[in-house]
Amino acid sequence: MQIAIIRKKFTFHGGSESYINSLIKFLIAKGHKVYIYSIKWQNSPQGLPIIFKKIPALSFSSFLRDLTFIVFGYFVLRKDRNNIDIIQSHDKFLIQDIYRAGDGCHIQWLKERWKRVNFFKKIAILLNPYHWLILLIERMIFKGKRFKKVIAISEMVKRNIVENYELDPDDIVIIYNGTDLDKFEKLDRETYRNQIRKKFGIDNKDFVLLFVGSGFERKGVKYLIEAAEKVEQPLTVLVVGKGNSKRYVKYIKKQRVIFCGPQREIEKFYVASDLFLFPTIYEPFGLVVLEAMASGLPVITTKLCGASEIITHGENGFVVDTPEETHKIAEFIKILTEQKDIYNNMRFKARVTASNFSMEKNFKNIENLYEIVKSSKGSNK
Repeated sequence: MQIAIIRKKFTFHGGSESYINSLIKFLIAKGHKVYIYSIKWQNSPQGLPIIFKKIPALSFSSFLRDLTFIVFGYFVLRKDRNNIDIIQSHDKFLIQDIYRAGDGCHIQWLKERWKRVNFFKKIAILLNPYHWLILLIERMIFKGKRFKKVIAISEMVKRNIVENYELDPDDIVIIYNGTDLDKFEKLDRETYRNQIRKKFGIDNKDFVLLFVGSGFERKGVKYLIEAAEKVEQPLTVLVVGKGNSKRYVKYIKKQRVIFCGPQREIEKFYVASDLFLFPTIYEPFGLVVLEAMASGLPVITTKLCGASEIITHGENGFVVDTPEETHKIAEFIKILTEQKDIYNNMRFKARVTASNFSMEKNFKNIENLYEIVKSSKGSNK
């Protein structure tokens, strides 16, 4: 098949980029021809036989970038679409056969944020033209049915789209994220654990909570710290990712919280830690949750995280309704620090759960969807 992948900026590093890169390698290995439509890209270090097509855009601001990407991209793809079997977009776009809603539902994220900000931040949201642009594009995609199928990466995202845009549930296919299980299986755990703990001055006996994610407000760093502060036992909290750490120092009272910044070898931090905490306000899936489980870490997260759907409460992790339930989170932390049998059982079951979510399984599900969509296009001719 001739397959077009739409992505505003295409690089070969980062979470989403790494996923797309792996998908492309899978498709090429299966004999498909892959095109990348993007504003900007980096050359493939693997020398993959990819055909790049530039979409012109004005990148002076996020608003102008996304607006011109949509407008110019529409005309570029309209010209090429008859020569392509499948167009799959990983960004909001107006011409696509498959829209992968990897960023979830923007209107739902704004609703969740609206509940948790003061009057002045509400005004800022209302006056931000970028939000209005994204909401307009999102509405055009779903209400205008500018797709053959939508990929939701969790049941939560599917529900958000159906409830906010009255979409037919049959138009949405749930394909959960996958991860590179071999990478986590082959880790030199003892070496990496010692390396990271030595780097940040953490004793081997210390109980370490780990958070990974950029965008501290949405992903709940405030609630992470508040929950840790409610635990009597001394804890060390590692916060890995990009964000304004200065805004969260005021919440730190007695526990040790280390802001590590963005890290390339994130797998080392998983094995250096004892528990993964992700009290997010809104997260379509949360690949970091799956990675943590693949590393053998119990996870505590919220029902506002799509990956909570793969957690059986009390067996391979804990799930709270909202991030504000910091007292419950603290209780679960206490259980895992004090009851080693429960902790070790959760570690084992977390790994077993993660083993069901391989990259290959994810890619095969997507390839099967390509066949279905291609067949439906052919029958409509």
